[in-house]
Formats: sequence, structure tokens, C-alpha cells
Amino acid sequence: MTDVPEHVPTPLEVARELEQEVAQEEAPLGRVEPAAPRVVAPAEVVVLDDVVPEALEPPEPLTPAEIVAAAVLDVPGVVRLHGGRFGGLGTYLPGRRVTGVRIDDEGTEVHVVVSDRVPVPQTAARVQRAVSAIAPMPVRVHVEDIDTIV
Repeated sequence: MTDVPEHVPTPLEVARELEQEVAQEEAPLGRVEPAAPRVVAPAEVVVLDDVVPEALEPPEPLTPAEIVAAAVLDVPGVVRLHGGRFGGLGTYLPGRRVTGVRIDDEGTEVHVVVSDRVPVPQTAARVQRAVSAIAPMPVRVHVEDIDTIV
């Protein structure tokens, strides 16, 4: 026959017991002494001159398409850039792509999705002004979609 325990602790009782054990193991804050600083001997230091962490490397300069994309996304009423009807519109860069921005000899083309909270013509005009200040003319703005919040 198996022995059935007289009392099975509930999860709340187990948690209280654990809290009491932890409280007994911890020392009061006033009695804790800080650890002495560790002195590193010169023989333990290794200097690698040719290794630069990625965080310290200078960032790559932004391309004109990335600058245009940032300016467009800062315009109130613009939700995001759009890749065009089949998603292929964009500027292709090494290892990345700027969706919705094309800069060529004929000017600058921008495709956007706008919010329904701001009038569409006003948003398109703001995008055109922002881009014309930094990119080759003429600037063509295409509103591909209107994002509605229900």
C-alpha cells in the first residue's frame, strides 16, 4: 500500500516557505560590505590593435535614397513607403533595399501609404516639398493606399 501524506502543501504555502528561506539567507542591507576592487596585473591585459568592435566602426554614409526615405517618413500623415503595384519599386543597395523610392535621371519617384486622419492632397504636397528640397527634380509622389483606423 502507498502512504498518503496527511497534508499536501498548496502552491501558496510553498511560495511563502520559499520567501522565508530567501529572507533568512539574505543579509540586511546595512551590514553588507562592498567587495574590494580587483587590481589587474599588466600581464593579464591583452591589446588587439587590428580588431575594432562593430559598435565602434563608423556608420556607412546614407545614400540619397535613404535620405529621401527618412524625409518622407517624417512627414505627418505618411504611414509607410510602398513598393508599388507588384512590390518591386525601390532602390537596391548592397545588402539592403529602400522600398518605395526611386531616383534616376528622370527625377525622383516616391510611393507612399497615407493616413486617413490627414487630407490626402495635403500629405502628398508635404511629401513633394520635403523631397524636392533634397532630391533631383521633378518629384513624383504616388499615393498607393490609404490606411484607415477603425
